[in-house]
Order: sequence, then structure tokens, then C-alpha cells
Amino acid sequence: MADGKRDHSPGPSGKSPRSPYNSERMDEATAALEEQVRLQLAHELYMNEDMEMNMPHPESIVGQVKQIVHRAFWDSVRAGLEKSPPDYEHCIRLILEIKEILLDLIPTASGGQKMRSQVNEVMDVDLYKQQIENDTFDLRSVSQFVVSIMLALCAPARDSTVRAISDNNDPVEILRAIFSALDLIRLDFVNYQLRTLRPTLLAHSVQYEQDKFRTLLQRNPSALDKTRTWLSDTVNTLRNLNEVVTPTTILQAAFWRLIEEEVSDVPETAAMDIARYVSLSKELKAVVFAASCILILQNGIGPPVQQDSFANKVRVVVYQLCSQEYISHPRDILDNIKEKLLDVVKETITTRSLTEGECAKIREMLAALKSPDNTVYSLLWKRAKSYFTSLSGSSAPITPPAGYSVCVTDLQGVASKYTHLVSYNRGVFGPFYADIMPKILGAAPS
Repeated sequence: MADGKRDHSPGPSGKSPRSPYNSERMDEATAALEEQVRLQLAHELYMNEDMEMNMPHPESIVGQVKQIVHRAFWDSVRAGLEKSPPDYEHCIRLILEIKEILLDLIPTASGGQKMRSQVNEVMDVDLYKQQIENDTFDLRSVSQFVVSIMLALCAPARDSTVRAISDNNDPVEILRAIFSALDLIRLDFVNYQLRTLRPTLLAHSVQYEQDKFRTLLQRNPSALDKTRTWLSDTVNTLRNLNEVVTPTTILQAAFWRLIEEEVSDVPETAAMDIARYVSLSKELKAVVFAASCILILQNGIGPPVQQDSFANKVRVVVYQLCSQEYISHPRDILDNIKEKLLDVVKETITTRSLTEGECAKIREMLAALKSPDNTVYSLLWKRAKSYFTSLSGSSAPITPPAGYSVCVTDLQGVASKYTHLVSYNRGVFGPFYADIMPKILGAAPS
């Protein structure tokens, strides 16, 4: 090894060195991935009460790949059946798979025993092979039996899909339709199980997620590195601002950063909810922007637009324009907002027409919001920050800040979702944050 070259000679046992891609490491990676998937599934079940599993959209990448693979597979099945004599090898394998799926779907309780026995008796693959040899095999008869079992298992909403299978005369299309319907039935079973599991999960979700994350951390000790950096950076920020630095204020400020900033390295403890934080950030910006527009217009124009009905129209216009997915901040579409709100002003002031000078002044007032440092927007944003951080550190009710006019209910709605996220996160990851805090609080400011 003195020449710096790698030694590929056998070790003391005479065997070559083990590949880094050995089965043991692959098993460990698979196990870690499975733990991560379970953790994410449990978390989504808790966070999203309407969560359902769905088939991939046909236009998605997964959907398109699935279509290509399936087309190639079914073409090969058809090629076999069109031979003379027909080659039923694929067909028999598919029937065996259908049988296994049906047996998986049939309840194991006593009520399902009769149906299970019926499937095992009728779908006898050895018998089918004998029939093929004797040229008496009838796929339509097999499909009719399968349809009868599927109708007994499926939800009423799937009846028409399953019955339509019998309308096919093409053997390949019959098999394809059976598998397509079975996918839907299995999906229904999974979603039913998720709905059934949810109440139990809710009662133990914090402990479950905590245990799963601890297992992941044992497998990968670096699984909290980004979280440590996130909290450490927050401490430095608080110290630079001469603010009080305690575990509570650190977490309050750290979670607010997920709303206010684009965090480059998402902390592991917030990774599963980062899309929710981004969505809440967008919602909050729209609320603050709408409230800013209302204040600017009502203060700048005066009595003719002081009504709540005017304020509500402004609110609706801003929200509608900001709802587009590509909008990251209302400032990005300020020109559109200015013109739409000018129309609202014109509709409200019905006693006379606005002069060109008045229209120009209104546009100018709203144009001031283009600056991130706009006084009105900055003040309302600062109040929102104080409100959100206070809510995330207290269980007592807190009065919403002044200045939000008809947008106050919207502000409370966003705040409620935010505090729900933060509270749950602290419940799950509190012990891990508690381990990190002494180290970062003892570190010298950078």
C-alpha cells in the first residue's frame, strides 16, 4: 500500500474483500427506507384527515411509465394467445395471480371461509392446465366466476366497473379489465383500513412517530445534523438582535423562520411538513398584503371607501389573484392587483367618476407596496410575527393584532394551522430538541 494503490488481493481467509453493495448493507438500507415510509404515512394520517391513497394520474411520470410497461406486457400476452395452438403460459400465471389477490381480499374471519373454499376449489390451476391440453379451457367461464367474487367483495360504487368486464369478448381485454378492477378494489380496501386505523393512530401518534424517528436516528446518527444547524443559526440570530435566548424563544423563532425565510437546508424534524409551511407562508403573505391594501386605500381615499363591504371586495380580489400556484408573493403581481383594486374603488364610489389624477394617485399609493420595506406591510407583518410566535409558545387565548380589518378571521385561520403544526412537531421532537439545546446554548456566538 506504500505506492498509494488499492490492495485488491484476498484477505487472510483467502476470500476477496466484500463489495460495499453487499446484501447486508442493502437490507439495512431497505429497512431504513421502510421505517421512513411508515413514519411519513403515520404523519400524513394524523395531519390530513381526508388522506386517501390514489392511483397514479395517467399523465404523471409514474402513470406514463405504467402505461408503457403494461402495454408491452399485454402485447406479449396477446401474441401468445394468437399462436396456433395458443400459448396459455402467461394466461395461467395471470389467473394464479388473480386467485392470490382474491384470497388476500377475502376476509379471514368465519364469514369468508366459504368464499375462500369456493375460490380454491373453482380456480384450480392444475385443472386449467389439463383443460388446455384437452383443448377445453374456457377463459370466459373463468372470468365470469372471478366477476361474481369481485362483485361480492367490491364497494357498490365499483359494481358497474366490475360488471362491464363481462361485456368484453377479447380474452386479453378481459384479463386487463379484471386486473384494473382489482387494483381499484384493493385501493378501496387500503383506504378503508386507513380510515379504520386513524382513530387508534391519533391516540398514539406522538409516541409512534417519536419511536420511529429514534429508530432512524440509531441507524443514521447524522439524521439531526440539519436540525442542529437550523437551531444554532437561530440562536446566533437572536443573539445578534440582543433578544432573549431560551429554549422556548429559540423554537419560536426557528419555526417562524420556516414561514418567513426560504430555509436552504430543511431541518429533518420539519421535512415532512415543509410543504405545509410553504403553503402557510403563501397564505399569510396574501392576508397581510390584503390587509395592507385595505388600510392604504381607506386611509388614502377616506369616507367613500370606509365600509366593510369595500374592504371585503379588496380582500377577495387579492386572495383570488394570489391563489395561482406560480405566485410566491403578492408583490410579483402588483400591477394586476393595482388595476383590479382600482376597479373596486370605481365600483364603490358611484356618485361620480374618478379623474385621471385620482386614478393615478390610487395606483401610486398601491405601488408603494412593491417595496419589501413598505411601512404598512412591514408593520402588519411584524404584528403577525408577534401573534404567531406568541401563540406557538402559549396555550392561553391571545387577541389578534389590530389593523387586519375584515382579514382578521383569515389571519386566525392561518395562525391556527401554524400552531397545530408547531405544537405537534414539538410534541414529537421535543426530546430531541432538549438534547440539542444545551450544546447550542453553550456555544460561543459566531
